[in-house]
Amino acid sequence: MNSEITLEDFKKYYPYAPTALAIKECVRLHSMRGLECPGPILDVGCGDGLFAKLAFGGQQEVWGIDIDGNEGRRAQASRAYSHVILADVTQAVLPEGFFGSCVANCSLEHVPDIDAAARAIHRSLKPGGVFYTFLPAKDWADSLLVAQTLRKFGLESLASTVTEAINSVFKHRHLEDAAGWRRIFENAKFVVDRVDPIGTTASTMAFEAFLIPSLAGRLNKALTGKWTLVPGLRQLGAVPIYAIIKALLAANPQQIPTAEFLLVAHKP
Repeated sequence: MNSEITLEDFKKYYPYAPTALAIKECVRLHSMRGLECPGPILDVGCGDGLFAKLAFGGQQEVWGIDIDGNEGRRAQASRAYSHVILADVTQAVLPEGFFGSCVANCSLEHVPDIDAAARAIHRSLKPGGVFYTFLPAKDWADSLLVAQTLRKFGLESLASTVTEAINSVFKHRHLEDAAGWRRIFENAKFVVDRVDPIGTTASTMAFEAFLIPSLAGRLNKALTGKWTLVPGLRQLGAVPIYAIIKALLAANPQQIPTAEFLLVAHKP
């Protein structure tokens, strides 16, 4: 059984997030296991704070930064952070040489000036400070079943149009292969220790299977500011939904990491 999505993590995420998003975040949480995050921690693109609460568990001083004021207010309400900064990371006044680690959970690919963002994070870290960032693979959308099916029937042009549309919906301003992501952060004076592929074809297809139903959560967030409205009631569905995900993972023999990268770096 594919272990990148555990029932324990899913039960924590599912009440508060659409199924497709919960699948992706569980993969990232699994990838964070065992990584040292010395404090203080900077969470770039912190969103509502749920990832930080589950990943760091309140054991460290954590600062969050997000350009979206609504997300920042939810982050403050989550009590996952000691400080929340509402600002663009490229323009925010961050304390220099202060943070022991920084995590950017699939946020930097949305920043127009990613080079400036990388330099700002580098300045904010202590010497020896570690940096973890989740980043989409250049061809992540090509691993989706819809794209693969179109190509199987020789509809290459339509497949390319579909993948471009998907990336537009997700507002990906930057998409790179492992070498490209490495180059961006090395140019910002980081020492890149490794760029690990994460997110197998199996979990990506499970994500895709729940993508359309999860659009209701996207609409709900646009209207109310929350992905879900009744987390306690939604919790009741976590185990049966996980059973479906487990079956999808078991039915897919392709366990090749294709969707994302976890880039691990440090400030010398």
